[in-house]
Amino acid sequence: SLVTGSLWGRLTWGTYWVWDARLTTTLFLLITYVGYLAVRRLGGTQRQRARRSAVLALLAVLEIPLVHFSVELWRSLHQEASVANPNARVELDGLMLFSLFLGVVTFTLFYVWLVLHRQRVLALEDTVADRGLDEAIRDRRNEAVG
Repeated sequence: SLVTGSLWGRLTWGTYWVWDARLTTTLFLLITYVGYLAVRRLGGTQRQRARRSAVLALLAVLEIPLVHFSVELWRSLHQEASVANPNARVELDGLMLFSLFLGVVTFTLFYVWLVLHRQRVLALEDTVADRGLDEAIRDRRNEAVG
């Protein structure tokens, strides 16, 4: 969204980037997540990489509310909540409202499916790793006896 928003901003404001609160906090969040991926690829043991990247992931999660509330905390080009705000006097056409909620439900279900699928893959990887360890122990015991 930062790239497409910058392209849209060029046409609208005549510049690719405006130091708006929402844009800046979103950019900071993007940099944090790219840093997470970089830390995940650094050297060291798997446990060290996991620990370092977990700390960075926790910091990134703490940034999410800052991005969300940045419009309300600072003056911004972006509008405040309109659909989810009961005090806002926004009237959406029924078809637009239906499309919005259908998209939210669809992507939420897709996200849940992805998480469950990833969990299953990780469980299968653990099973394969455990079997490999058990076979290695059995082979070493056979070597000692033989």
